[in-house]
Amino acid sequence: MTALLVGWLDNPILYCHCEHMGTTKEERLQIRVGPADKALLERAAAASHLNVSAFVVQAAAARAEEILVERSSIRLSSQAAVAFSEALERPAEVNDRLAHALRRKRKFNWLD
Repeated sequence: MTALLVGWLDNPILYCHCEHMGTTKEERLQIRVGPADKALLERAAAASHLNVSAFVVQAAAARAEEILVERSSIRLSSQAAVAFSEALERPAEVNDRLAHALRRKRKFNWLD
């Protein structure tokens, strides 16, 4: 372990988290936390070589991306997947109500 520590001291790895540096931030987010949570966040930020704000933003953004990715995919059982595929392959049927709605003059214009 001493050799490992000496080797690290001879060739320290410089840490630069460029994603959060040099960015002008105009928005503010304020949160309240208990003393235990604050201490935990401070320890984790120090271990990550980040200030608490950068650590919290990085962690929250990563979790937000995970949640949004989960919401953008649909997981189906094999039976549901077959039913979904069959529904996509069937041609749509236009009933009288839909046909009437499609013929009606629109009250708005699309911005294309």
